[in-house]
Amino acid sequence: MNAQNFPSEVWHEGKVVLAEGDTLSGLVKYSLENDVVQLSADNKTIKAFTGRKLLYFEIFDKTVERYRQFYSIPYTLNGNYRVPILFEMLLAGDKMTLLCREAVEYQTRSYPYSVAGTYSTYVLVYTYYFLDNEGNIQEYNGKKKDLRYIMKDKQSQMKKYIKDNKINADRRGDLAKTVVYYNSLFDKI
Repeated sequence: MNAQNFPSEVWHEGKVVLAEGDTLSGLVKYSLENDVVQLSADNKTIKAFTGRKLLYFEIFDKTVERYRQFYSIPYTLNGNYRVPILFEMLLAGDKMTLLCREAVEYQTRSYPYSVAGTYSTYVLVYTYYFLDNEGNIQEYNGKKKDLRYIMKDKQSQMKKYIKDNKINADRRGDLAKTVVYYNSLFDKI
């Protein structure tokens, strides 16, 4: 079996915008698990930046054929101390923004009807987050009940939308549609 190249293991054309305002272009490689971005601007020197030194970075990801944007946003990891960590912005909205972080995990899967029975492999997993318009970030656990809680100020409309549209609460596309609908419920002034 061929080894899979995960997006974080590949050099991408892109740019890095530093906290002090400088923009650097070149080949970009990232690790959200370690909150580190590497930049090779001249194919000779590699510079590394943590979330503390970045505003954002953008890449063209050939593995999915699209541009992706990642932002350094203060987030509480342990206790009350907020530190800037890297999130991918999936969908920006006036009231709610959908973010995610990816990680590579080693998982064992079982196939009851196969000769082998089980096998282990590395897979790309996503954790989704919701950023409200006040800068609060809430991790999402993949359950419809929690999705309705996160959007509690429009809970009755969201419950109906999720049911009527058969929203799968752990699919990226369905989460994005839900955020678009949620944002549409607020009057534009």
